[in-house]
This record gives sequence, C-alpha cells and structure tokens, in this order.
Amino acid sequence: MADTVDVRYLYPANYDDMPNPTPTRRVVVQMTGLSDGTGETDIVKVRLSDLLMHTGLAPTRTAVEKIVGNVYGMTVQLEWDRSPRAEIKLLGAGRYNLDYHSVGGLVDPGEEGDRTGNIILSSLYTDSGDSYDLTLTVRLKQ
Repeated sequence: MADTVDVRYLYPANYDDMPNPTPTRRVVVQMTGLSDGTGETDIVKVRLSDLLMHTGLAPTRTAVEKIVGNVYGMTVQLEWDRSPRAEIKLLGAGRYNLDYHSVGGLVDPGEEGDRTGNIILSSLYTDSGDSYDLTLTVRLKQ
C-alpha cells in the first residue's frame, strides 16, 4: 500500500485544472495525507515551474504567509528545495493557525539557480492512520 495524498489549489479557483495558469501574486494550496505507516519523503507539493506570477514570469522564490490545519499522530516537515534544504516549519501533532503575513511571511532564503525552490513535504514518525490537512497561503516572488 501507499499513503493517500492530495494537493489542491484553492486560490485562484480551478488553478490546478488549467493548462496555462492565470497569472497571480498568491496561491492557496491545500495538502492532505492519510498514512499507511510508510510516510512521505521529500515530496514536491508546490512546484514553482507550474506557477505564473502577475508579471507573466514563473516565480523563483516564495514566501509562506499562512499555515492552517491539523496534523494527527505524525510530524510534518515543510522545506524549500535548496542546497542545503531550507526549513519552512516542522509541525508536530496538533492544530495550527500560523499567520506570518504581518512580518512579510516566511521567505525562501534561496536565490535563482539554487536548486528549484519548490515546497516539499516529508512526514516523519508515521503510523497507519496518521494524517495531515494543511492549507498554505504562498506569495510568489522573483
């Protein structure tokens, strides 16, 4: 078996169903996972090359402005794909409503050419039945 996972773009509406994404300044992404005990390791949840900024260019960096949701039984590690990896947040079991908008968001410290800048997720210490349901508000940056 394998973990059951999903990624959906809540804003802009139908963003993940479009062949050519609408330019935007922000995306809101919902990530869900139900573990069978195997877990996820370095799985891309937000791929920058699939996004389009309001300028018409693909972003090279992001700022995570908000993390809302629940983690049950496991620990979820969110990182930017950089060399070395740049941690966004380590979330143990619990409910979260973390708002970083007033401080400019948690900003990707990487630069263009420093790997992809994608947002990746790993689930740690998983048992069968553990789950997460997280929604990220992500500002796109150049």
